[in-house]
Amino acid sequence: MKKDSIVNICIASDDNYAPLVATTIASVCTNTSRMVKFWCLETNISKYNKRLIDSLHDKFQNFEIEYLTIDRALIDDFANKLSTSGHISADTYSRLFIPDLFPNMEKMIYLDVDLIAVGDVGELYDYDLGKYALGAVAADYGVDKSQWFKDMEMHGAHQYFNAGVLLMNPKELYNDKFLDKISKIANKYGQYIVLGDQDLLNKCFDANYCELPWRFNLTTRFLEMELGHVDHAHREQMANEYKNAVIRHFESRRKPWNYERNDCNGAQIKNMADFWSVAQMTPYVAWFRTQFEFSKLNVVQGNVWKYVNDAKSAMAVPHKTTSRFLLFDVIPFVRIRRRPKKTTYLLFGFLPIISKKLKNYGKKTVWRLFDLITVFSVK
Repeated sequence: MKKDSIVNICIASDDNYAPLVATTIASVCTNTSRMVKFWCLETNISKYNKRLIDSLHDKFQNFEIEYLTIDRALIDDFANKLSTSGHISADTYSRLFIPDLFPNMEKMIYLDVDLIAVGDVGELYDYDLGKYALGAVAADYGVDKSQWFKDMEMHGAHQYFNAGVLLMNPKELYNDKFLDKISKIANKYGQYIVLGDQDLLNKCFDANYCELPWRFNLTTRFLEMELGHVDHAHREQMANEYKNAVIRHFESRRKPWNYERNDCNGAQIKNMADFWSVAQMTPYVAWFRTQFEFSKLNVVQGNVWKYVNDAKSAMAVPHKTTSRFLLFDVIPFVRIRRRPKKTTYLLFGFLPIISKKLKNYGKKTVWRLFDLITVFSVK
């Protein structure tokens, strides 16, 4: 099969994710031998960020980039039909318009921007799709999707795929009225959608897509799950795929620039250092460092406020309350007097038998006999 001289790649972003456009481009250009044409499906990326992204030409001569503006109303029309998890960005739906935008193109890679290339993406571009119009990597993260399959009326043989890396034949999809099919799926199954257009795509290509090797889309959770699999064959296969990795995808909330989520299954997320090496090549390295520091600060602040709130909760009683226990429903036997930091148990309503006092913002509890003699304390 004759190789195309140019590798065509679609990415999608708004202004908030412009730094990730830069890291995606830098990683691809670093590892790819051929010329790469990036088609950026954008919703209001600023001129300033476009200039910063274009400045990558100072380091890399093997890419071009063209910006195609997507009508936000079209994206929102899909997003509003679906019940999705909170971390799904509306701009992810841009990939659904690729066939309509490139009706005469027979091959296109789509890449999310929260990933880096660690190998030559030309290897993915040259992959033979055979009879299929779409290629993707099956990665279900070990989640039991039986109910979802039932709700979506999925074929039992379907292997759920991650849509962050796709190899598409836009021409064939366009001729097959892909966008109309997707719209009908959104209208019919919108209430069951959890992962946005990824769920839509899985339904659309129900057991009818080319299953790509794992190395083309190594997602964090699937990578860790397979490397730690109880079956030796699984571990060996993933180890080999990881050794020959082409794309490392930091899906979900686990990002290298996020201090909070830098581990998975008890292990540090792989290729974090590789991401930071790529970030150093871009004009956004300070931005990524700031994101990391803010994330770290949020963790520290969260721990501090949790401690303060826990201490407050420990002392959160009304200013003063009293409970009485009556012998024969007449004679005062025990009275419990509660104040914000102190509880006293009084025999016959006036003799303090024992008291409990909170100190050091609730970290220490002191028990005293007759409200005088410290019996014991708890930290």
